[in-house]
Amino acid sequence: MARYIYGLVILLFAAAVSTSNAVPAYAQNAATEQEPAAVQQEDLLTEVADKSISAGDLEILLVPLTTDELSEIAVAWQDHVRNQLEEIARINLSLQAGNEAQEDDLRSQLSLINDTGTVILDNYTLVLNEWALKGAAEEDLKPHTDYVLALKTGVLKTTDLQTLFHNALQWLVSWEGGAGLLLAGLGVLAAVWVMMFVAKVVRRLSERGLEKIPTISRMLKKFIATAVFWAIFILGILVVLALFGVNVTPLFAIFGGLSFILGFALQETLGNLASGLMIMVLKPFDTGDYIQVGGSSGFVDEMSVVSTKIRTFDNQIIIVPNSKIWGDVITNVSASDERRVDLVFGIAYSDNAAHAINVLKELVGRHELCLKSPDPEIFVGELGDNSVNIFCRPWSKSDDYWTVYWDLTGQAKERFDQEGISIPFPQRDVHLIPVEGAKT
Repeated sequence: MARYIYGLVILLFAAAVSTSNAVPAYAQNAATEQEPAAVQQEDLLTEVADKSISAGDLEILLVPLTTDELSEIAVAWQDHVRNQLEEIARINLSLQAGNEAQEDDLRSQLSLINDTGTVILDNYTLVLNEWALKGAAEEDLKPHTDYVLALKTGVLKTTDLQTLFHNALQWLVSWEGGAGLLLAGLGVLAAVWVMMFVAKVVRRLSERGLEKIPTISRMLKKFIATAVFWAIFILGILVVLALFGVNVTPLFAIFGGLSFILGFALQETLGNLASGLMIMVLKPFDTGDYIQVGGSSGFVDEMSVVSTKIRTFDNQIIIVPNSKIWGDVITNVSASDERRVDLVFGIAYSDNAAHAINVLKELVGRHELCLKSPDPEIFVGELGDNSVNIFCRPWSKSDDYWTVYWDLTGQAKERFDQEGISIPFPQRDVHLIPVEGAKT
């Protein structure tokens, strides 16, 4: 029994020893896990503060940093800029001293340092922008922004004209400067031309597709094709701008704000727009139709989403707002293929009405533009104050209406004169009644 108790004591002692050894081991493992994280964080800050880092890498590595870390990085990059400007200032002093033997060498050094300084300043600006984006305090950020503004002005003041000219010339021929800007401009122009070409092709395809739908008005087809063209073009321009590094997200916010403002400022115009869309969809008339609306009449020449252009017989152009058209009675004279021509001929009470009717029937029957069906109607329609009015109502194609109207009017006058049928003008018989006792 004692032997078992002794064995149990030995086992408990061994467990206690192993536990005491395990706790420090766990603490050591935790410490070793935290140590690489701290080292990695320190390496990240060191890499971000390295003045040889490229702008693309810097922009990516700035993303995980906090405002406090960005504050430290901003100070580091400010030191880089300061050191670079110090070198530039010393070389400028040497140039102003007039050391002609070393002038070419100094200008070469200055050109190289200027290029490096431009990159460093751009990276410094990237750090400040990221810091401001993450909520940098105004009192912390302002000294840096003021420093950047002041040094740009100071460099211009302290640099001699020859160096400025040399720097400007180098900027013009460098891919990071004028040459790159010219290439980017040519690329934008080429992209705009391509998008214009693509938009035109898509518009033609949409027009061909819409032509196969007979229920859509010509005005709506034109509107849809134009809308497709501008939608493709604007979308393409936004894509091109995004490819060239332009942030197009603020443009959508601007468009949203402008649409909200214009919605209040252009209520009447929006009313015309809505009316124009209703006219295009419901199709009360189409281009080429002869309509009477809003006190105006003529052929519909063109219609936009805002107004309708009407051309009168004497070639006058009338622009009518769509809201006025949609809110008024619309008479579409060209809606039907056939139209009745209403003519009225007055003859004297002493003339033979039946003979006049036969003459008109003969004229209508011989006119090639008068339709045989429906049958024309010619009859005594009214006993007027000065004449017996004969109604003549033949049918014609809508396009031939006015030709038939004017032809029959002229032919009827000639035949009535030949047949001795008079067309009376308004007259009045006055009877004088003598009054007794009146002085003569």
